[in-house]
Order: sequence, then C-alpha cells, then structure tokens
Amino acid sequence: MSTLINTALKPYNKKVDVNNSFSVYYLDNKEVKSTFAEDVKKGLTAENKYLLPKYFYDNEGSLLFEKICETEEYYVTRTEASILKKYSIDIAKYNHNKHLLVELGSGSSVKTRYIIDALKENSRNLHYVPIDVSDIMISSSKQLVSKIKGLQISGIIAEYEEGIECVSHLFNEPKLIIFLGSSIGNFDLFHAEQFIRYISTKMNYGDSLLVGFDMVKDINVLNAAYNDKEGITAAFNLNLLNRINKELDGNFNLDNFEHLSFFNTEKKRIEMHLVSKTDQCVSINGIREVIKFKKREKIHTENSHKFTPEMIAEIAAYSNLHYSKYWTDEKNYFNLCLFTKM
Repeated sequence: MSTLINTALKPYNKKVDVNNSFSVYYLDNKEVKSTFAEDVKKGLTAENKYLLPKYFYDNEGSLLFEKICETEEYYVTRTEASILKKYSIDIAKYNHNKHLLVELGSGSSVKTRYIIDALKENSRNLHYVPIDVSDIMISSSKQLVSKIKGLQISGIIAEYEEGIECVSHLFNEPKLIIFLGSSIGNFDLFHAEQFIRYISTKMNYGDSLLVGFDMVKDINVLNAAYNDKEGITAAFNLNLLNRINKELDGNFNLDNFEHLSFFNTEKKRIEMHLVSKTDQCVSINGIREVIKFKKREKIHTENSHKFTPEMIAEIAAYSNLHYSKYWTDEKNYFNLCLFTKM
C-alpha cells in the first residue's frame, strides 16, 4: 500500500472509504459549479462564442463518450487498445519498479486493465489512482477491485491539475502516470507543452509519464471519426447545452442547434462547433444572462489536435522529460509515448 505524506495539508474536502480496497477523495462541488458558471458566462458572452471541452464530461457526457469509442468510425480507442494489448508487457518492463499507477481521465478504465495486469506481474501491491471529473469512475473502480486481487484504488474526483496536486501531497511511491485516449489533443501545441511541463513538476526522479497521441493522417479518416453515422458524437456535443439547462437553469432548445465537425488542415486539428439554426435568444438564469444567437452563428466547443513526431519531441524537450520510447500500430495512426523524469 502507498505511504501517505503531508496529510495535514488535506488537499481534498472529503474522503469516503468505499471498502477496504477502495477510497474516494472529493473536491468541493460548490467550487466546481461556480467555475462552470463563470466559464459558461465568459464563453457565451465572448465575441466568438465558445464552451470549454472539459465540461463535456458530466455523467451523461461520459456515457456518450464511451459509446463514441465503440463506433465504427472512431478508430482512436480500438487502435490505442490494440497497442496496449500488444505491448503492455513491454511497457511494464520499462516501469518494473513502479508501485503507483496514476491515470488522468480514467472514465471506465477499460484500456487501463492491460497496464494494470502487466504491472501486477512485478508488483503484488499495485496502487491505482484514477483521476476523473465524473463519478462514473467509482463504478468502474468497484469492478476493478472485485476482479483484481490485491489491487488498492484511491479515486480522486477532480480535474487533472487538481488531481495531480492531490497525488503529490498524498503519495510518495515511484509512479507511472498515464494519459490515454489522445486527451492531450484537447490542447494546442503551446498548451500541451505547458500542461505536460506542469505534470513534470509533480513527478519525482525516475517517475514516468505515458501519453497517447493521435497522429496526423488522411483527412477523410479524421472527418469520419468525428461525424459518426449514428449521430452519437452530435449528441455528445449537444449534451453541453443540456448540461447548462440542468445545472445553470438555461432554456436551450437543442432542436435549434446542430453539430458541426471538420479537420482544419492548417492548424492540424479537428474542430467541433454547435451551430444555431435560427435567430434566437437563450436565457441562462444561473449566470443572469440572455444570450443572443444569429442564424448560423457558432459555439466553438472543442479542438482535437493531431500530432507529428516533431511536435511530440518538442513537448518532451520543453517539459524537461526524457523521451524514452514509443509504441505504435501498423498504420502509425496512434503513438503511445513514454517520458521519464531524469
């Protein structure tokens, strides 16, 4: 079991022991709600309207994203899973001394099982710390502890930076941090560098970071992945408005907006937008605003950046991390890259 450190700092508001093998650390939900309101107000009153993609992942959004991962067009999840299945033993060999596995944005933890099983070969007392804003992580963690003997789980309900800060205060074991699903693609190159550099500051000598990068590829493959024929990605995008309705007392009519997604070749990114079908006004009582929309006006909801080998090397160099190794698939659609704190 991991050793607790600096517990007097208490970088969380509540701890719940679900059972002997599983505990959950909570942040202040009032603070999170306040931040959501502030960010929605800032985004929807901007000249070019936007909403932050981190707010996709309420419980409904997290469930929809799991369904996206199962669509025929969305290659990212199955490609990454195939790499993990094929190379998890090799990844574990590079991390044979790690007893603490920290995951950013764990969700259902399906792909993580490959790494957990491989690490368990070398560490009977593996401690898994999933960090996620959605409490869907709790149900998946319960399943993991029931299936894997000797696994200790400490879940943290938080955003990435807050979660990693909490880990740095609570645990002091050699750790492997994993950031899968090309979630790094939510950042442009500059902010990806800033984020990974921040993570690096919370790593100790010898700690490792495994990051999934979706690579630049054929534009038709990319566009299809974010416009599935079942319309699940569209529902995922529109759920942002539904969340505002529920949590901030808004009156968005979802039928008056449509999903738009395309690959921006110049900026090497998929862009997702919500497009107003008509001139309309939307009241959001939680931020005391009435938002006006013109017909065809867009709300920019997400960028999913794609990467080149040169960009990945640049991120590692800026973050003061050693680029140890990478694993990829036959088409080089996706790279799993291992960085080490030296």
